[in-house]
Amino acid sequence: MKWKILHTYFREISSEFVNNLFNHCEFPWSPLSHLSQLMDSYFLTTKSHGLLKANRNILSNQNGSIREGAYYTIQSEILNEDFIDQELKIRIGAGTLLEAGATIKNHTIIERNCEIRQGAYLRGNTYIGECSVVGHATEMKNSIFTGHVEAGHFAYIGDSIVGAYVNLGAGTKISNLEFRTLDAKQRQHFPEIIFSRNGKSHKTNLSKFGAIIGDGCETGCNSVLCPFVILEPQCWIMPNIYVLKGIYPKGSLVTNSRPALNLA
Repeated sequence: MKWKILHTYFREISSEFVNNLFNHCEFPWSPLSHLSQLMDSYFLTTKSHGLLKANRNILSNQNGSIREGAYYTIQSEILNEDFIDQELKIRIGAGTLLEAGATIKNHTIIERNCEIRQGAYLRGNTYIGECSVVGHATEMKNSIFTGHVEAGHFAYIGDSIVGAYVNLGAGTKISNLEFRTLDAKQRQHFPEIIFSRNGKSHKTNLSKFGAIIGDGCETGCNSVLCPFVILEPQCWIMPNIYVLKGIYPKGSLVTNSRPALNLA
C-alpha cells in the first residue's frame, strides 16, 4: 500500500521544514519519529537572536547536558523580529503574540504571526505553522501544526499532525496512549503501535500516536479522538463525540454511529 501523503492529507504546506519532514516518508505519521532529529539539525545552522519577556530555566543532568529547558512568559508582547535560542532549540517568528503565562519548552518552532495565549503549554518537539493559535489551557507535545490551525481553548494535542485550516473546538482531546495491562504499567512498558490493514502489518516506530487530521477538518467542542484516528480532509466531528480508531474518508460527518474504515 502506498500513501500519497501530501496530496491526500496536506496540500497547504509552504514550510520547507515541514516538507523536509515528509520527504521519503512511507506513512502519514512517519514524521513524528523524525521531528526531534530534524530540529537538532535545523538549530545547528542557526544563531541565538533577540529577547523575550520571559523567565528562562534550564534543568541539567549530572554530566552537565541539558535535560530540559523552558521559557515562562511574564508579560504579553508581539515580537517585532524573529527570536532564536540555539541552546534550547526554540524559534519564535516575528508577528507572534505571546501572552503572559505561557510555557514553551525546548525543541519548539513557532512560525510567524501565531498566537500563544495565556496558559498554553508547549511541552517540546512541537512545530506550529504560520498563523496558528495555541490557546488557553491547551497542551501540545510531539506534534505538528502545518499552518492556520486553531486550538484556542482547553485542547490536548499529543503525537499528532494537524493540517491547514483546521479548527479544534473547545475541549478537543486527541488521546495518544492505548490502554495497557497492569503488567505493562508495572514494568513501565509502552508497546509499539502496530498498524494493520488488509491483512498486512506495518511497524510505526511509535509507542504513542494520536491522530492525523487532514486540511480543513473541524472538531466539535468536547470531542475525543481515540489513538490512531486518521481523518482525511474536510471531515467534521460533531460535538461531544468520541471518534474510534480508524480511517475516515474525505468529507465524513462523524457521529458515534458513523463507522470508520477498519484498521484490523
